[in-house]
Amino acid sequence: MNTEKKYGSSTRCVHVGTGADPNYGSVVTPIYQTTTYSIPNVKDLIALYGHKKTGYTYTSTGNPTQRAAEIKIADLEGSEDAAVFSAGMAAITAAINSVVENGDEVIAQNDLYGETFRLFKTMPEKRGITSHFFDASKVEEIEDMITDKTSLLYLETPTNPLLKLVDIQKATKIARKHGVTTILDNTFASPMNQRALELGVDIVVESATKSLSGHHHVVCGAAASTKDRIRKIKSMRGDYGQTLDPFGAFLLITGMQTMALRVERMNSNTMELAKMLEDHPKIMRVHYPGLKSHPQHEIAKKQMHGFGSLMAFEVEGGIPAITKLFDKLELVKLATSLGGVDTISTIPCISTHGGLTKEQQLSMGITENLVRASIGIEDPEDLLEDYKQALAQI
Repeated sequence: MNTEKKYGSSTRCVHVGTGADPNYGSVVTPIYQTTTYSIPNVKDLIALYGHKKTGYTYTSTGNPTQRAAEIKIADLEGSEDAAVFSAGMAAITAAINSVVENGDEVIAQNDLYGETFRLFKTMPEKRGITSHFFDASKVEEIEDMITDKTSLLYLETPTNPLLKLVDIQKATKIARKHGVTTILDNTFASPMNQRALELGVDIVVESATKSLSGHHHVVCGAAASTKDRIRKIKSMRGDYGQTLDPFGAFLLITGMQTMALRVERMNSNTMELAKMLEDHPKIMRVHYPGLKSHPQHEIAKKQMHGFGSLMAFEVEGGIPAITKLFDKLELVKLATSLGGVDTISTIPCISTHGGLTKEQQLSMGITENLVRASIGIEDPEDLLEDYKQALAQI
């Protein structure tokens, strides 16, 4: 494939990094299920281990199937290179550890994915790194929080689970002014809906388990950035044993080949459902950046190409009403993940953010009325009817 040519997103999802296998012509990227590689001679051994030649020595540091996934992700994110991991949090921790050192300070949002939030909360005790938090909707707060010890600005947009937005260009402009590295979790948007590197971010991380793979069949993560940054991140990946196995990489590749089509349908379905729920008498509020009622709708229009498949809504009556809702839903599964082909929903105060204190949850706006929904590719009329009939019975 001529990667210099500007192909459309579906064409790139299908072809980049996954051309015909040079050995036997397989149109599907083979699973190189091996731990180690035979090296022709000592000269090549020296060159490979001295990083003077590209190739493979041991699967924990690189694998052809894994590499095909990385090439595809780099293209979709618009980066020089990418790295894949055994989990989303593996990508996040490797990226963070490639930037921060003992004694540094980090600035992050106060409404992050629960595991990420806990990571930053424990850093002072475990790593001697101080974390400071700002409101996602108040980017101007960052300027006053930066000190000469600040090494990292960590962003997540849209946020989990309330779909708040960070103005990426404003945040990265402040960070660059002070020589601070930015990392952005792009999981909720995916590269189909948001190209964060083009907006000034230094490193993008994703839970590739979600929209990238898209079928709830593999746990994996990804980071995308410059070649130099990814080289350092991959070194961290090796140090912590966070390699993605060949079969996992194969499933990730397969999922990404249909991502453009999946995300387009999911965006459309989510918008229709959000509009229906916003007008429903038993729904107190809908959180979705595609709605004009979203307080940061204009920012979403500026930095997103689609509004995503994630939404949250607040149900009148709290947990008792939500319990009845899930009992009556027929198509929608009660499950904790997102970005897959089938629609699933969860209760953040119990699941994704259940490890936080009640005070921490409320400070983020997470109440017992809140449901987070990941909308799939089902026929929209079926999804709307399922929610309507379930809501009618609570």
